[in-house]
Amino acid sequence: MLSVCKRTRKTVTGDLCLPLDIIVEILKKLPTKSLVRFRSVSKQWSTIISSDRDFIESIVTRSLRHPPLKLPVFIFHHCVPETFFTVSPVFSPTTTDHVVTIPRPSRPCTFHYQYSRGLICCSSFESHLVTIYNPTTRQVFPLPEIQAPTRSGLSSCFFGYDPITYQYKVLSIIFDCDERKQTYHVFTLGCQQSWRKVKGIDEDSYPNDYSVCIDGTIYYSAYRKPRETILLSFDLRSERFDRVLVPEALSKALLARINHQRLVNHLGKLGCICCNDGDTSIWIMDDAKKQEWSRTILCLPNYPVKLLGADVDTFSGATPAGEIYATQCNYFFDKSLYVYYYDMNQNSFRRVHIEGGVRDKTKKRRYCVEVFAIHDHVENTMSL
Repeated sequence: MLSVCKRTRKTVTGDLCLPLDIIVEILKKLPTKSLVRFRSVSKQWSTIISSDRDFIESIVTRSLRHPPLKLPVFIFHHCVPETFFTVSPVFSPTTTDHVVTIPRPSRPCTFHYQYSRGLICCSSFESHLVTIYNPTTRQVFPLPEIQAPTRSGLSSCFFGYDPITYQYKVLSIIFDCDERKQTYHVFTLGCQQSWRKVKGIDEDSYPNDYSVCIDGTIYYSAYRKPRETILLSFDLRSERFDRVLVPEALSKALLARINHQRLVNHLGKLGCICCNDGDTSIWIMDDAKKQEWSRTILCLPNYPVKLLGADVDTFSGATPAGEIYATQCNYFFDKSLYVYYYDMNQNSFRRVHIEGGVRDKTKKRRYCVEVFAIHDHVENTMSL
């Protein structure tokens, strides 16, 4: 057992006396699985590993330089017999390990998952309940329920990380179906135990669940009457909303088939993948301050992923290397489970089989698993 001398600020083990800063440097070099176990050594070690900002940042930075896995990590959302999800690089339909049970709304398949710098945010538009999960520490943190004026409202939830203030924040926009009004709420992890109401945006719009967080700014699309889809941004540090200017062609593409569009982080820039009748293209906001966009038309047929046998209509996101990918969102056990990748530079497709995702005729058609892929997973020892 190691302990710290009060006078010398040194750690003692047997006849060996080490300064605390040396012990911290040693801890930084250990695998995260060991760090999670070593939180129980002492209260001081637990504070260093789980709460010290510099220490946590060093672990995340190390993980960014040397990713723990070359393959993506997946969120597998199960609706039967109860609502729960698992996080793993492989699929197991009968797993009981590390299961995260979540409250079941009236319609079970209404959940939305977002990932940011090691943490997962799970929410449902039918309820005001939000759950944060850390796959590294396996901690679950249910956020307190928002005290909305009515329970008939629908909720849109967004999650992101601000690298300047080192803070994770959850933004929830609740639409009151009776009053036809919206309220805006923010929860800051680690700093408070309640939601704060913030000033919204004057745009008469209703957000959808397609969003991405880049450099401390959450971007999301929203409907606006009479028939328009717009892009909005929320700065996590200033907690200010703004409208993102887009070319007319992109605005029309967003409106045409909103379910076939995805906002992505493409090599650190805001991107929008559009799969419309006639072409598949990706728009990139090359300059965030000037809001200047460029468009690349991909040499692909309509719904290219469907032609490969995947049960999806559009791409799901972009990898840190710049490939765009698609996951089979609803898996019915009727075929093998794959992730499909498209390299824009090489104009080539490839697919990767998800281990454990094989055809199983014993499963009933009504039972499916929703699949969400994480390609930028990092290890994070932060305590929730």
